[in-house]
Amino acid sequence: MPLTVIKVRYESSMYSYRSVLGAARDIYRTDRIPGFFAGFGATAMRDAPYAGLYVVSYEQFKKRLGYIYGPSLHAPDHTPGVGMAGSVSATINFSSGALAGATCSFISNPFDAVKTRIQLQPHIYRNMFHACQMMVAQEGVRSLYDGLALRMTRKAISSALAWMLYEELVRRAESTLQRETSGHV
Repeated sequence: MPLTVIKVRYESSMYSYRSVLGAARDIYRTDRIPGFFAGFGATAMRDAPYAGLYVVSYEQFKKRLGYIYGPSLHAPDHTPGVGMAGSVSATINFSSGALAGATCSFISNPFDAVKTRIQLQPHIYRNMFHACQMMVAQEGVRSLYDGLALRMTRKAISSALAWMLYEELVRRAESTLQRETSGHV
């Protein structure tokens, strides 16, 4: 959390920090230790549901796309994804990861927008509820979706690549283990 506060302020045009260390010094000078935890409530409200929804969404998208690519791939005697051609499996995992990342980013973005406002201007936005109320009153509900396109794109791409790589490594490990155990029987 403290590193995120430093990063957000350092990258912002609202502050003219010359270095990351300079940003940290200024935050400590003006707000002491609590300054490094600005936006913690909104961050927790963003991250906790995101993590759970993300995994559930990924699994659901993977299941649905698996059926679209071939219902026979999900026969009762096969684990979904095992035995599929590598490119089909990779496509399903990549697509499922991208869809899960984008979906969960959309759902959790209001908390991300509130978190960023609090981190940038903690003296204006006192807490998550106050920030949300001010944002909606002054700028409308759309302000809760500030930065959505960039966040969705970043999360979709990183999720797609991470799940594709993870699933491919699992598939290869299981295949190798299966070959080794069948050879020793």
